[in-house]
Amino acid sequence: MFNFSRLLLFPTSLKLRRTCLLLLLPLHLLAQEKPTLQYYLPEIAYNPAIPTPAQYLGYEVGEWHVSHDQLVGYMRALDQASDRVSMQEYGRSHEHRPLLCLTITAPENHARLDAIRQQRRVLADPARSAGLDPAAFPAVAYMGYSIHGNEASGSNAAMLVAYYLAAGQTPELETFLKNTIILLDPSFNPDGLQRFSSWVNSRRSQSLMPDPAHDEFNESWPGGRTNHYWFDLNRDWLVAQQPESGGRVAIFQDWLPNVLTDHHEMGSNATFFFQPGVPSRVHPITPARNQELTAQIAQYHARMLSSKNVLFFSEENYDDFYYGKGSTYPDANGCVGILFEQASSRGSAQETDNGLLTFPYSIRNHVLTSLSTMQALGAMRVELNSYLRDFFKSGLAESRQDATGGYVFGNPQTTREDREFRQLLLRHNIQVHALAENATVGGISFEKNKAWVVPVEQANYRLLKGMFERRTTFTDSIFYDISAWTLPDAFGLFWAPADRKTFQSRWLGERVTGISLVSAMPPVRFADLEPYAFVVESQGYDVPRLLAALHRAGVRVQVATEPFEAEGRKYNAGSLLVAIDRQPLNAQAIFACMQQSGAQDVVVRILQNGLTTQGPDLGSSSFVTLQAPKVALVTGRGAGVYETGEVWHLLDTRYGLTPLLIDAERFGRLDINKYNVVILADGNFGQLSIEKLRAFVNSGGTLIATGASLRWLKTTGLVNLNFRNTPNASEPGRRPYGSLGEDRRALQLSGAIFELELDLTHPLCFGYVRPRLPYFQADTIFVETAKNPYATPAVFSANPLLAGYLHRQQENLVPGAAAALVAGGGAGRIICFPGNPNFRAFWYGTNRLFANAVFFGGIISGAAVER
Repeated sequence: MFNFSRLLLFPTSLKLRRTCLLLLLPLHLLAQEKPTLQYYLPEIAYNPAIPTPAQYLGYEVGEWHVSHDQLVGYMRALDQASDRVSMQEYGRSHEHRPLLCLTITAPENHARLDAIRQQRRVLADPARSAGLDPAAFPAVAYMGYSIHGNEASGSNAAMLVAYYLAAGQTPELETFLKNTIILLDPSFNPDGLQRFSSWVNSRRSQSLMPDPAHDEFNESWPGGRTNHYWFDLNRDWLVAQQPESGGRVAIFQDWLPNVLTDHHEMGSNATFFFQPGVPSRVHPITPARNQELTAQIAQYHARMLSSKNVLFFSEENYDDFYYGKGSTYPDANGCVGILFEQASSRGSAQETDNGLLTFPYSIRNHVLTSLSTMQALGAMRVELNSYLRDFFKSGLAESRQDATGGYVFGNPQTTREDREFRQLLLRHNIQVHALAENATVGGISFEKNKAWVVPVEQANYRLLKGMFERRTTFTDSIFYDISAWTLPDAFGLFWAPADRKTFQSRWLGERVTGISLVSAMPPVRFADLEPYAFVVESQGYDVPRLLAALHRAGVRVQVATEPFEAEGRKYNAGSLLVAIDRQPLNAQAIFACMQQSGAQDVVVRILQNGLTTQGPDLGSSSFVTLQAPKVALVTGRGAGVYETGEVWHLLDTRYGLTPLLIDAERFGRLDINKYNVVILADGNFGQLSIEKLRAFVNSGGTLIATGASLRWLKTTGLVNLNFRNTPNASEPGRRPYGSLGEDRRALQLSGAIFELELDLTHPLCFGYVRPRLPYFQADTIFVETAKNPYATPAVFSANPLLAGYLHRQQENLVPGAAAALVAGGGAGRIICFPGNPNFRAFWYGTNRLFANAVFFGGIISGAAVER
């Protein structure tokens, strides 16, 4: 066995001297503010041709917070200088910053990387892996840093880890690199890292100020944690709605690493955490062997940190349940995911309950656990490769015992939602087939070649099971993140599991290998037609995008408030009418505008006569002219960062409707007459001018509020909502004092899926064709229905829980509660969503409810408003 103590630890001859230095180091760093390379890395020989971080940056790592452009520049320098390193740009962030992954291994491995990658795919294929020797394969670690941009010690540590691997010169390290491949991503979140580094560096004094009240430690809203659109990228691994996530998932699936490390920070008064997490909070799909290996690797971290007198803990606070997190997604893919959490200095040096916490100290701990991960990877290479092979082999065996034979999904017409869902499945190497014949499953009729089949019997069984299951029973009642994420529900699809007796292998048509986004608007020869009007059918995720494009072009658009039939076709309420009469553009230009809108799943038809065979004629007042929405999205202190970002992302990237971002403190100075929609996303807007908001509503504006902002609105007197009382304590009777924390946490609704009942005649529900809809709720904000019988277009059903955890004390809160309620004052409307219809951008199925509030809120009858 290799001597990994020599590979990664400091020479034993220096042990006594170094122990003394470590005892004095925090004070030394505060006084001189200049750590050294030797503070971070083993004192071994390094190749002088490879630049150190300090030689490139002009300062030692930890003196300043590295900016993303500096980080990229240094990684490029390593790529150019070392034959152990090759750098790949795998994408760009929203702000067009490069997303990088360094492949670090022995030069001879670089010459055959493609062959090694293909060998690993064979190792993970149960049909081909039986005769393979796991000892013949290199181990692979995917090491990712600072997915939360303001947890910057990770990305700063990445420079040191990359330098060590590129420049270190010992026989042990060379042997290690021959037997392993390191995939190193120095910044999972470039935009957030850049935002945070600019904040901290611009507030750093020459003599450091460690008082936690200092500006350096208290970022302005929204902070650097999130990406450009304020998404938490560490919740996006499974659903991959952001470009950063899509790129890294592609790397993961391409390589199928043995270990993935995810380097984070936590509260400043904490110490250091590494997994395993709480044993009872592991997803039951994850094999027990995964946690055994995690615990085995943890011994390396414990020895490394103990050797440096670093305080740490394990098996507390954090869990391994939601497969959308960076340390848990690997667990469903034959990999061991490891979360590291370092107490955050949140700046240069900060006073904490555990003493002075310096930025260099935070960086060093991530370096140490990167090195201990390498120790484990080298020592456990064969064991980890065997686990990778056995994971997929046992997954296939389990799939053959599953009572479900497969899943069928689709919508009556091919839609954006089902295309996006199929793309997601392919991204994670899940097999999908076209439905080869008509089938009825679970009472739902699916049409040949317009629906899709996912067979359960496949190697990636565990991951697909985690995507499709509706779980309502749990071994624990506390969740670090959400408790349910059933993806076909999230995407708003018609779907059903087919049991073994129902499922037919002949249903498996052509295997899906790629997704084509083809518009439903074919070219039209206008010379052969004399259009009287265009009609856009109400169904279709991209109808709001088409409507926004027409409004930008100045085209007058009306919406049908009643169903009608014309020229042999039936149209639902919510269908759009574009009459040619008195438009600023001719028919051909209007149609070209539709084609160029980017809308992918809309159905546009040409009518040549204004007379209908059923319902209102096209000139009827039942077709209401829509006002182009001019949206102001309130941001700043008090606004929910994630929820506000989700609204911004939805309007901007999916609908092409750019909102005004206005800080609540500046709202009082805004010329509100330029806007007709104001959005408050889940917050407490104490900075907002209540009188200005009241005047906006009274003059006819539409106010849309979600989540906790409803409670704030009630305090202003703008709405009169009745909230259902949520339990805030455990059940009556004596309880152990030690149970207090967990009892309280168990009452939190971390995120579950419920069933709604929709009023399909209401403008907020236009575009939906089924009266029941899965809905995500992540807070215990439940509202009574309106006294006005027409003002509650969406309610929770009588037996609402579809998936997830709901405390038994909360079970009576949900049935019959309002999921959407229309209040108002004067001539305006206040549309209330107690939940979040835009959750993390992957809840496609309820986006249309929110879009309808934006585009159709102003046409809701004043007689259907709760006053």
